[in-house]
Amino acid sequence: MNLIALDTSTEFLSLAIAIDGTLLNEHQHVGQRHAELTLPLLRSLLADSQHVLQDFDAIVYSQGPGAFTGLRIGCGIAQGLALAAGLPLIGIPTLDVLAHQHPGPRVLACLDARMGEVYAAAYDKETGSLPLAMGVWKPQELPVPDGQWQGAGNGFAVFGDSLAERLGASLTDADSSLVPSASAMIELARSQRYSRIAPEQAELVYLRNKVALTTAERARQ
Repeated sequence: MNLIALDTSTEFLSLAIAIDGTLLNEHQHVGQRHAELTLPLLRSLLADSQHVLQDFDAIVYSQGPGAFTGLRIGCGIAQGLALAAGLPLIGIPTLDVLAHQHPGPRVLACLDARMGEVYAAAYDKETGSLPLAMGVWKPQELPVPDGQWQGAGNGFAVFGDSLAERLGASLTDADSSLVPSASAMIELARSQRYSRIAPEQAELVYLRNKVALTTAERARQ
């Protein structure tokens, strides 16, 4: 399956195209410049591959959770490209991607959600179960799934001490450097676990409605 994938859910921009056995990718820290850089970098990858949009089978986009503005930018770009080329979309949750990237069998994926909270979910790859479904919590209130877990994601960089105290012996180690990768999204899309949808059916997973604190709320933190 020939695919284009893009993730704009964090301060990194991750792009990948996989076609005819070749994988090309771009992964860099861009801060808040996703709207400015995504299309030019994607056009560059397409030029390097010597292919056009119509040569692909689908476009894979990040459903979230993650940065509100980044998710909307990525989804909008994916929808526009898919509509222009007559392609379906495949949406993949960011926490699924983090868990897939980590080599461990039992992974607690955790992203900084800002506002003093984290997005998290626990994945048991051996059983295919989700002992902790995706949610958003304050680190000190994160539900602790049974058993031992390896952490993945920048939530452990931002709230490392709080999460270590909360999880205790349940957390064996954590890779706080992991951020969602478009190459990993392509691997997941090829697993056939995620449905193809029409561009107008694209949805995002925010997990909360409020996306910023007021000045007074920030002062109280």
